[in-house]
Amino acid sequence: MCGIVGVFSPSGPQPTEAILRAMTSSIVHRGPDDEGMVIDGPAGLAMRRLSIIGVSDGAQPLFNEDRSIAIVMNGEVYNYQDLRRELVRNGHTIRTGSDVEASVHRYEERGPDFVADLRGMFAFALFDRNAGRLVLGRDRVGKKPLYYAVVGDTIVFASEIKAIHASGLVPKAIEPSSLRSYLAHGFVPGERTMFAGVRKLPPGCLLEADRNGFRVRPYWDHPLPDPAPKEQLGFEAAADRVRELLDEAVRIRLMSEVPLGAFLSGGVDSCAVVSLMSRHMGNPVETFAVGFADEEFDELVYARQAAKLYGTNHYDVMVERCSPELLFDLNWHHDEPAADPAIVPTLVLSCFARQRVTVALSGEGGDELFGGYQRYRLYRRLAAIDARVPGARGVAGLLLGLEPQLGRLGPRRLWKGLWITGLASRDRVRELASVFIDPDVERLLAPSPGRNGDHYDEEQFAIAWEHARAADPIAQAMYVDAKTQLPEQLLMKLDKTTMGASLEGRCPFLDQRLIEFVGSLPTEMKISAEGTKLLLRRALRGLVPDELLDRKKHGFEVPVRKWMLGDLSGVVQSLLIAPDAPVGGHLSAAAVRDLWRRVALRPDVQLARQMWTLLNLAVWYEIHWGTSSDRAHAPASA
Repeated sequence: MCGIVGVFSPSGPQPTEAILRAMTSSIVHRGPDDEGMVIDGPAGLAMRRLSIIGVSDGAQPLFNEDRSIAIVMNGEVYNYQDLRRELVRNGHTIRTGSDVEASVHRYEERGPDFVADLRGMFAFALFDRNAGRLVLGRDRVGKKPLYYAVVGDTIVFASEIKAIHASGLVPKAIEPSSLRSYLAHGFVPGERTMFAGVRKLPPGCLLEADRNGFRVRPYWDHPLPDPAPKEQLGFEAAADRVRELLDEAVRIRLMSEVPLGAFLSGGVDSCAVVSLMSRHMGNPVETFAVGFADEEFDELVYARQAAKLYGTNHYDVMVERCSPELLFDLNWHHDEPAADPAIVPTLVLSCFARQRVTVALSGEGGDELFGGYQRYRLYRRLAAIDARVPGARGVAGLLLGLEPQLGRLGPRRLWKGLWITGLASRDRVRELASVFIDPDVERLLAPSPGRNGDHYDEEQFAIAWEHARAADPIAQAMYVDAKTQLPEQLLMKLDKTTMGASLEGRCPFLDQRLIEFVGSLPTEMKISAEGTKLLLRRALRGLVPDELLDRKKHGFEVPVRKWMLGDLSGVVQSLLIAPDAPVGGHLSAAAVRDLWRRVALRPDVQLARQMWTLLNLAVWYEIHWGTSSDRAHAPASA
């Protein structure tokens, strides 16, 4: 695990050590153990290393036999031992115990398509001197981020945006169209970021560049249910196969030369991971859970029950408050505004766990893969209503017209529900998990030329929906989530919080083989009128107690309203409400003040989430363009 950076300039000046050093210095938290660098003609690659495998001899960059090909990689390749054995049989010389070295030799054999042979989480940069080619690659689902910017014919890339700006080659400016995306969803889908000119390499994609330019191409995509399977497995056989694949996914993620543990929430997914870890490890699993001082939001009791059941060495950490300093730190680590409230406890938990382990397995991805969100059932229900009651959408639209007069009388979710009911299927997928619905976004954006962007987010969701158009409604919604919310919110949160604490996070539920098997199965095996995650619950009978499997799912609620009305109230006032608030030029001051009044008047989960989204936008803006833009940040110590 590490952070990678680099510069490729086929026609411009050669990258310098000073530029690469400035870039790596900004991401020391991703790799506090070691650093490495190579400059070869038009390419400069560098990295910061968190040593996990090949601790003694796995320093990067790594090279092929004649050093004409160099690679730096962030992440882990879990099948590297199999690749090494095959490469040795083919005549290659393996010099280190690193999981990364196999990749450079595999490239010698297959070219850029070698990425299809890697099973793991990764983002890499490879330079082939003889071909004059740079290759950037990102893992299939987006567990590891990789950003790039193009300046003339120079490509600047890094694991974090801050390293790109640290190069001094890319100016820092806000991307107007991304502001709309962020307000709607709490993240920016697709390739864009909140910074002008800085793009994300999409999951499952390669970027290939030489003196003739560059191109981005996919090498993998999320599967959809097979409409005509050659062999239709029954439910029980499918559940047995899920259990086998999940067991293997956990087992291969236990490879490590440093202490390893797990995040344990007491939910189905994390309990499944810990249960399987306990079967494969000789010693008790080190488990870590996070809770809140406010009992209304605290669910540590379930984590403690699971820890007792599986005989783990268990530790709880309590989030007493969210200080202004913590809010600034998490937005600095996240690079873009940290809208997901769960980022706060995840960063605190990661910092706490890092005191005892260097690797932590997590249950992230189980809901996305097996259909654990209630909104999927809602989406199918609305599609059925459309088919049976053709005028339903029109009636919802008429009722929504009363929102300007009556919007303060009911919970915000009521009006959001009416808005979604009145939309076409393609737009519903985009709005189901939105923070602000479209009318709210229009009210929030300052009425200035160029502020409203180009509806880029709508295009990205539409592209994903059209790809899954032939599938059933739930499969459509799950595919769209896999292309948007999963990589840009869930996995970005996990990477930035764990790496902010110099901790490696691993996700067995997002194993390639498990995804490809489960994704191809009929939706009815995952979700029905009986409930959600049906196939996973069946697969886990005997591994996870029935009372936990059958317990009603609870969302992970975070007390952001109490924080904003308490310790963070001064930050809200100075960065959002004050007439001279730095972000004020981008938002309607009247709309922001009105939302704050409504949050203060009554507890409403949706209103609090909306205000939290604005607060993090304001903190992010202050970090980069306000009076705190020169503030020094150290590795997280929450």
